[in-house]
Amino acid sequence: MKLFTVLLFTFALIISCKRENISLYNQWQLTSYIKGPGEIVKNSGFNLKIQFFKDKSFGAYFNTSDCYGEFTKEASKLNVYKLTCDTLCFDSSLTKEALYLIIDSAETYNINGNILELEGGDFTKIKFQLTD
Repeated sequence: MKLFTVLLFTFALIISCKRENISLYNQWQLTSYIKGPGEIVKNSGFNLKIQFFKDKSFGAYFNTSDCYGEFTKEASKLNVYKLTCDTLCFDSSLTKEALYLIIDSAETYNINGNILELEGGDFTKIKFQLTD
């Protein structure tokens, strides 16, 4: 009987502490990316925020530039395309490289807590954190 009570209490506690699922449709700040085996690039001052909108449009925001495009998603599959930018002349090469990885390599996405991970071929992994 004690075991049943403990299990029931534990189950009720888990259900009551359930976190709200965070949607892809938010703004995300780049924290790091992997562009190939063993090539980790951590955020060293570059600024890239991305945002997914429910109308299937996509925004990428840099220090000096903005880019807009479209995306499709199905289950955990993701594809960003038709990206146009006003200018990328004054933004860091690392920031631009991360954006190109999203377009060229990102194939799937996963949200764990407030972290968004985009993954693709050639060991590509791009990590973002939910912005406030």
